Amino acid sequence: MVRAGKARVIAALSLCCALPSQGAAAKQPAHQDEAVVRQIVSNIYASYMQPISEAADDGSYAPENEAGASTGGYEPPYTQTLDALIGRWGKLMQQSEELYGLNGFDWYCQCQDNDNATAKLLSQRYKLRSKGRIEATIVFSPGRGPDGDQGAPLRFHFRNEGGAWKVDDLTFEDGSTLRKSLVTDIADASKVRR
Repeated sequence: MVRAGKARVIAALSLCCALPSQGAAAKQPAHQDEAVVRQIVSNIYASYMQPISEAADDGSYAPENEAGASTGGYEPPYTQTLDALIGRWGKLMQQSEELYGLNGFDWYCQCQDNDNATAKLLSQRYKLRSKGRIEATIVFSPGRGPDGDQGAPLRFHFRNEGGAWKVDDLTFEDGSTLRKSLVTDIADASKVRR
């Protein structure tokens, strides 16, 4: 009987010891997913920190980027619904000379211009919100601040769509979101066109 009791204790201990390793294995895909999301963020911000050529007298050295794309032209993958909103918004903005909420600044650096020589990522935090959703809080300094490196937090909301991680929304420093701001700009631009 003592042997049977010991066998049960050993079996219970074995089970307890095995559970953490199984739990750790279950979290492994989250690290892979985070790596994909980190790469998207890295691709967005890489061009903001690359040296640019000497300033030409006409200012043509400065990179031009479309709204929704980083200064290097990299456009991150968007979910279908966000991509459709950006597409609709983009068409309206091409037809207008008006300055609306989202076409007056760069979405990712949350600035109008930056200094590539001193720009840098100050912090990055990634959280798994639920299955298929990751939130990334990024603080980017556009550089050249008299008070040192400063940046506004930008929250990326990523969603796994069709097996690929895509940007589903952004939350800006003031609490507004990309989706709501796009809808507002679309409504305002549509009123002007009537």
